[in-house]
Amino acid sequence: MSKRFTISIVLAILLILVAVFGFYFLKQYKIQQKVKAFTPPAVPVTTLEAQSEQWTSTLTSVGHITSDKSVSITPQLAGQILSINVESGSEVQKGDVLVQLDDRLLQANLATSKANLSLAQLEYDRQKRLLKTHSVSQDAVDSALAKLQTSQADVQYILTQIDFMKIKAPFHGTVGLRHINIGDFIQPGESLIELQNRDKQYIDFSLPERYIPQIQVGQTVSFNTDAYGSNRYNATVSAIGSSVDDVSRNIDVRATINDSTAQFVAGMYIEAEVVTHNSQTVIPVPVVAVSYSLYGDTVFVVSHPDATNSRPSSSSSADAAAQETVVEARTVTVGSRRNGWVGILEGLQPGDQVITSNQQQLKKGTVVVVNNSRPFPAQAGSKTSGQ
Repeated sequence: MSKRFTISIVLAILLILVAVFGFYFLKQYKIQQKVKAFTPPAVPVTTLEAQSEQWTSTLTSVGHITSDKSVSITPQLAGQILSINVESGSEVQKGDVLVQLDDRLLQANLATSKANLSLAQLEYDRQKRLLKTHSVSQDAVDSALAKLQTSQADVQYILTQIDFMKIKAPFHGTVGLRHINIGDFIQPGESLIELQNRDKQYIDFSLPERYIPQIQVGQTVSFNTDAYGSNRYNATVSAIGSSVDDVSRNIDVRATINDSTAQFVAGMYIEAEVVTHNSQTVIPVPVVAVSYSLYGDTVFVVSHPDATNSRPSSSSSADAAAQETVVEARTVTVGSRRNGWVGILEGLQPGDQVITSNQQQLKKGTVVVVNNSRPFPAQAGSKTSGQ
């Protein structure tokens, strides 16, 4: 193979490599130019103008309904159930016999004790008559008296046992579900029937110890339960615990329910808000407008359009009111919540246009198109009726 032919082959290969790599770099250059020139479509958003308000400070907690009188009725003596005089859910009065235990053995013992009592009484009377004639000593009279008193105590003891066999209602109330039947043998302390008095009810909840200076007897408490949906009811703080729990560092609070329009059942779960009457200035925004993260809470706001950050809208004539601009992320300090709104303590100013939709598509500098023909959320409704 001649030297000239070898050089020709090498030159041909070099030309092919130059052409391939040249085409590749030209392609990359064109792509970069296209990427630089590409303008992403504006993200459609809705906004809300920030306004400052005075919010009354509230403390939130969860708890449960408690009845003024509630008891699990248990027997004091063992015995077999002879009769049950109430049905589940029935109303009973104080002193009503709920369950009768078999007391026939006690009745037999009572007859014996009464006979012994009669004999002791006769013997005592006889000894007193003999003492008047000095036929017996004072010791004999005292011994007869002691026997008489012992017999009286025996009768009273058996009468008390017989009374214990009648399991009575300690107060007026509603009977719960019974799980006993005639013939069951029960032991002392065994739960027979639940009894609740609903004439007066409370809500019990706890608050962190740092709120102790803000809690006072007489404060209003607003609460709701899952059973009655969004309906809210009122109570008044009637008692505050005397000590803080060693584990949770919470203090117990009890409030008397003032509203009798709903039938509450002891143990019902409640969400409570204590109105402390301390007010603070906040800027309410919808909860959906706040993005929460470990690095801080942020709210997206629309920057004021100017020559550098705005561009002509590409929307149709139907969206002529829409305006394209860019957004910025504001780090905010979040306060209390109320009916789907959250109070911003720091980070926003009145007049800021807060973005209330499509936050997941936004970052600093994102171009957006604002269209509030259908604002979200609706601005109707109270933001201050509860936390």
